[in-house]
Amino acid sequence: PIDSSLPSVVDRHLLLPYPSLQTSIMSTLSSVLLIALVSGAAALTCYENDDNGNTYERTNESWKYCSLIPFASASSGGRLNGVGPTVENLEGYNAMFGQSSKMYRVLSLCIYERYDFGSLSNKIGPHPEFMFRCFCNYDRCNSATTFASFLSTLRTDNQ
Repeated sequence: PIDSSLPSVVDRHLLLPYPSLQTSIMSTLSSVLLIALVSGAAALTCYENDDNGNTYERTNESWKYCSLIPFASASSGGRLNGVGPTVENLEGYNAMFGQSSKMYRVLSLCIYERYDFGSLSNKIGPHPEFMFRCFCNYDRCNSATTFASFLSTLRTDNQ
């Protein structure tokens, strides 16, 4: 049989004579719980799709943004993924999304980019490539796969 008086004896003899120890233990436990909650809240959920058109919902703690790369055809879906600092430099995106306030919020940042991979190697080709991408920063914000529906979804989600 277990002595039911043991916890009270432990509390009375180990913790109560040392209130600073009890405070320290509670403070440490509170800090661990807070870190766990913040870490879980920091993970972003985005949609990703593969070459076969299958779409998956994924959560990743390193992602800061979800993105859509719309295809030129308005009727076909685009490329969906999550973006974090291991993929690319996010300083510009962070600066733009950081402009948000109570009265103003950046919902999406769309950029048109030019890549000159031919300058790295002649085998790649002499012509630059262009890409249009949109970024958003809340869970599942890249649910739409076309540009028009992406904008509509952002508006609906934020009314």
